[in-house]
Amino acid sequence: MQDVQTFPPNWQPFYILLSSFACCAAALYVFFDIGVIFWVLFFATMLTTFFYLLHLQNYIELSHQHIHQHFVLPWRAAQHIDISKIDWIALDKRRLFRFNTIKRSSVIIKLKDDRLFTINLLLLKNKADLEGFFLTLSDTLEDHNTELFKMKDMHGFSQLAIDATLGLTDLVEAMHQNLSRLPGMPEPENPGKTNGITGLVYKNIKAITNLAGSGIDGLLAQISPLLSNPAMNPSSVKQNKQVSFERAAVLSALNGVLGDYLVSTHNPMAIAMRFRRGGHSLKLNSTAISEALHPLNGKLLVLVHGLCMNDLQWQRKGHDHGEALARELGYTPIYLRYNTGQHISVNGRAFADLLDMLNKLWPVSLEEIVIIGHSMGGLVTRSAVHYGTHYNHSWFPKLRKMLFLGSPHHGAPLERGGNWVDTILGSTPYTAPLARLGKVRSSGITDLRYGNIIDEHWQGQDRFERTEDKRKPVPLPEKVQCYTIAGTTGSQPGDVIDQLLGDGLVQVSSALGQHKKKALCLNIPKEHQWIGPGINHMELLNHPDVYQKIKHWLS
Repeated sequence: MQDVQTFPPNWQPFYILLSSFACCAAALYVFFDIGVIFWVLFFATMLTTFFYLLHLQNYIELSHQHIHQHFVLPWRAAQHIDISKIDWIALDKRRLFRFNTIKRSSVIIKLKDDRLFTINLLLLKNKADLEGFFLTLSDTLEDHNTELFKMKDMHGFSQLAIDATLGLTDLVEAMHQNLSRLPGMPEPENPGKTNGITGLVYKNIKAITNLAGSGIDGLLAQISPLLSNPAMNPSSVKQNKQVSFERAAVLSALNGVLGDYLVSTHNPMAIAMRFRRGGHSLKLNSTAISEALHPLNGKLLVLVHGLCMNDLQWQRKGHDHGEALARELGYTPIYLRYNTGQHISVNGRAFADLLDMLNKLWPVSLEEIVIIGHSMGGLVTRSAVHYGTHYNHSWFPKLRKMLFLGSPHHGAPLERGGNWVDTILGSTPYTAPLARLGKVRSSGITDLRYGNIIDEHWQGQDRFERTEDKRKPVPLPEKVQCYTIAGTTGSQPGDVIDQLLGDGLVQVSSALGQHKKKALCLNIPKEHQWIGPGINHMELLNHPDVYQKIKHWLS
């Protein structure tokens, strides 16, 4: 196999186009007496069509690490894509016109830094081979390979263990320095660092830990391709039909607490955002969507899980809101899986992009979209709506209803409590190093202090600093019907428990979108609100009264 594979331009459509125009021009000249203006328009149309296709004309070079897209016209800059930085790939093969069989063939690639690239395959030679390459590459980004699961887990946990050892060493060294410093002494030149023999000991510990980490990373980097290569390890191609609920739960919890850190350190355990069904990621092409979703119709239901959770956990005690609504109301349910440790606004923007692509690739005419968000999932949904309207996405006009189950629209008291822990630990030099432990929690968790859903809510601020609620209002969309359910562990609505604990994690007022500042109130109509007495936060996923209320609102 060559290191670089080239897919050159296909010039045949240009020859056919020029021949067609030449035949039309000859027929017009022989059989019709037409004026100069018509000839000008005719040739202008011909040249515009020709140069438009020439503007699209490209050629592709593929290597093991990169995708290079070059263009025929010199003023169009080439695009270079690092395969290791790809988040997801979609293959768009929609019909160009309603009544013919000509299909566009393009690949949409989203990188992990949110950049989007479109590669047109329609005017390339060996187009089918290139489509096959991108379909195969898309498969490698998904989670069907059990052996690769194990390798990623091993690599990710080793990397995390190395980082934890280094962090703990820094913490102990900082405490050592602070405890050895007498009261009233000036601040040291290097805060958190010891000198002399003590400093040398800590330095050697960190050097050995780094060396061990490099060795593990290097070894796993060499083994990983072998396990993912069918030729070297035939057992790796066997797909695991039984999805590991336990593994998914552990990864989801880890991402909830450390998700932003896993992303920033490129840890393979960082969860990538995907639409899923039956515990498997949905491939972004119309054929795969048709094969994976039954029934498939124009009524799309998207379910968005909460903090430290995943798509499998919508199934609770034998009940799944999505599957039940599919049976009784005919919706096609899909489930979003995402890294709950990242900022809510980061997930909201990515969710909006993914919905926009799904809308374009949906195999049948999409009539309506309904989104149900549990806990943090409701905030991610509101964030996606904000960015979907901001970027004028095609899916937003089809959004009919949003339902929030125990969503902390104005924050959760436990996160605000955690913030107080940071403040107390940081108040003296002796406990200040321990405040780092309180700051382990992710951006997603600190967003829950007040319910930050857009970038402006958190940008330019120290997310661990004790501050007042400075959010700018983000109202609900006017043309979308919004409903909210609040659980309470009290025996009846209005108990003091409603105000203090709510469903155990989210206060009732926050779940209903109520706020003492009028501008921040979500103003959900009373008939679109419901408080479930004796229902805790997790029971919102399976309680029969909750489902009946959802079903009534969607009927």
